[in-house]
Amino acid sequence: MPTTLRWVDFAAGLPYHAALVPVTGSRRDRPEPHSHADFHEFVFVTAGAGVQWVGETEMPLRAGDVVLVRPHDRHEFAGTADEEMRFINIAFASARWHAFADLAGLAGTVDWDRRDLPPLARADPAGPVAAEFARVLGAYSGVPRALDLVRLWTAVIPMLERAGGTPVDERPGWLVSACVAMNREENLREGLPRLLAMAAVSSGHLARSMRRHYGCTPIAFIARRRLEHAALLLLTTTEGIGQIAQRCGFSGQSYFGKLFHETYGMAPRDYREATRRAVVPARAPDRR
Repeated sequence: MPTTLRWVDFAAGLPYHAALVPVTGSRRDRPEPHSHADFHEFVFVTAGAGVQWVGETEMPLRAGDVVLVRPHDRHEFAGTADEEMRFINIAFASARWHAFADLAGLAGTVDWDRRDLPPLARADPAGPVAAEFARVLGAYSGVPRALDLVRLWTAVIPMLERAGGTPVDERPGWLVSACVAMNREENLREGLPRLLAMAAVSSGHLARSMRRHYGCTPIAFIARRRLEHAALLLLTTTEGIGQIAQRCGFSGQSYFGKLFHETYGMAPRDYREATRRAVVPARAPDRR
């Protein structure tokens, strides 16, 4: 059975995760088949050739290929029988990716998530996109910043748009504006009534538009944004769990805890402790 990886398990509190991964044709050298619960990743092949298996579909890869892997993709990598493949893997939380796409008006990201196979584009293995991947990988060994990730996105997104065709953004302006505004805490607390007021359409029209353009109901969209904001508050504040639940608009702490566990795989308190361990180094032993 494939593993489902969660952001909090390996990169909690970080803007992104980066690694240089070598794979051969040997089974023991391959990353295990897996999918992602809550993050996307870019894969840039730096050398060699191989394949990415997505479900039962084989995607040949060679140096210069860039792939956007979506959370639902059950995938694994392998080199060829006689050649190693190396790739840079840059993973980032889906919530951060979607927020950037909304603010930048990137219609293509919605289409990319719905395609049968991950979007793939070609870059010069020694060109500027390759240099950007190398730069972000190098920054990860020091103090990785969200700005490093944004710079990578702005370098790669136009290339993916050229490869797959730049889609026309069919999302109505009123819907995008209302959804972006739901990132503000005061709007999250009010929930669906506030979203309806900002959209200025009927509840039925809002629901149909959300399903078409965001693939979910308005209630599910609000719940997802509330949980994302709660996760941020757990990391960046010392407020109690009940107070955070109230700030984000949840009706009660137990209901908040149930939804949070379903989404993040752990209770809010455990998530806070896991993220603190990830970003606060353990105290060095006294050497005196």
